[in-house]
Amino acid sequence: MRRILLDNIQPGMYLSRALIAPDGAVLLHEGIEMKERYINYLREQGIEYLYIDEPKTEDIVVEDVINPKLRQQALQTTVEIINNFQVGKGVDLSKVKSIVSDMINQLGQKREIMVHFIDIRRKQDYMFTHAVNTCLLSVMTGIAMGYNDTQLEELGLAAMLHDIGKIKFSPNLSQRYPRRLTEAEKEEYRQHPFYTLELLKDNPLLNTNILNACFQHHERWNGSGYPMGLEGDVINEYAQIISVADAYDRLISGLPHRKPTPVYYAAAILKKAAGQYFNPLIVDNFIKNIAIYPIGTTVKLNNNQTAVILDVDKENKQTPIVRIMSGEDSSKINQLIELDLKKNPELFIVDFE
Repeated sequence: MRRILLDNIQPGMYLSRALIAPDGAVLLHEGIEMKERYINYLREQGIEYLYIDEPKTEDIVVEDVINPKLRQQALQTTVEIINNFQVGKGVDLSKVKSIVSDMINQLGQKREIMVHFIDIRRKQDYMFTHAVNTCLLSVMTGIAMGYNDTQLEELGLAAMLHDIGKIKFSPNLSQRYPRRLTEAEKEEYRQHPFYTLELLKDNPLLNTNILNACFQHHERWNGSGYPMGLEGDVINEYAQIISVADAYDRLISGLPHRKPTPVYYAAAILKKAAGQYFNPLIVDNFIKNIAIYPIGTTVKLNNNQTAVILDVDKENKQTPIVRIMSGEDSSKINQLIELDLKKNPELFIVDFE
C-alpha cells in the first residue's frame, strides 16, 4: 500500500485500508474502487490522504502500533464518553481505564516499534482521534522514559481526557476541529483546562497527578504557556509529555487553514522548540518512537526520482530503504528497484509528496 494525497487520487485506484468513523460506521470499504464521487465526498469531509493499493506497492504493509480492533474500541469509547459528558450523563471512566491498560500491554510487547501508520481522519472526528493518538504517543514516550505500569496508566488516562473541557465551549467556537479564531474565541479557548478540571475533579478514578496533567498540558517549558504560566519542572511531568504529543498530533493532522505538516518537518519543529516550549529530554524520548519517513510515504530524492518508503531502521532514520517509482525525468519505470539510502550516500530525500 502507499499513502498518497487525496488530490493525487485517480478514479480506478483501489482503497487498501477501510475508512471507519469513530462510532464504527464504515465510510468506504477496503478494496473499493475509487470513483470521482467518492473522491469529492472525502474532500468535503476534510480528508487529506488515503492508503491505496497498486501493483508496485501492494506488498508494502503499514502497521499501526496497536491492532485495528483496539484502536476502534478506543475511538468508540471516546465517542461514548464525550457524548455522555455533553448531555450531562454520569460517566464511568472504568472503560477508558481498561482501554488504556490494553494499549499499554500491546505497546509494551513491541518496545522497538515506531509510529508509521498515520490515521485518516475527518474534520468532525478530530476530537476523538486526537484523544486516542495523544494517548498512544504519550504512553510510548512514557515507556521510553522507563515508566512503570502505574505511571503509564495514569499518563494514558490523562492523555485520553486532556481536552474533555472543550465540550463546554460556546456554540460559536468550534468544538472538535479549531479554525482561525477571533481574539474573543482565543480567550475562551484558553479556558478549556479549567473546564476539564471542573468536569473531572470529583471522579474517584482520577488522582491529583492525573488532574494536574490535564490542567497543565498547555504550560510551556519557558513559562509562556497557560493557564498559570508555570515553567520548567514545576510543570507536572505527565503534562510535559502530553504537551509534546498534543502538539505533534496537531501538526501532522493539519487544521482547516493549514495543511498537515509532513512527519519529518513536525519532528524538526519539536526539536527546535525543545528547551524553549518543551522539556528537551522528553522531546528526545518522543522522537525515538517516530519514523520521520513512515513506511508507505512517497518522497522525492535529490536526483528528482520519486520513491516509496519500504523500511526504516531505528538507528538510521534519515536513510531508509526505498522503492523507486519513477525515473529522473518523471517517467514511469517497469522494473522494481529498491535502494538502501544508507549504502547509497549520494542519494537522499529532499521532499515529501
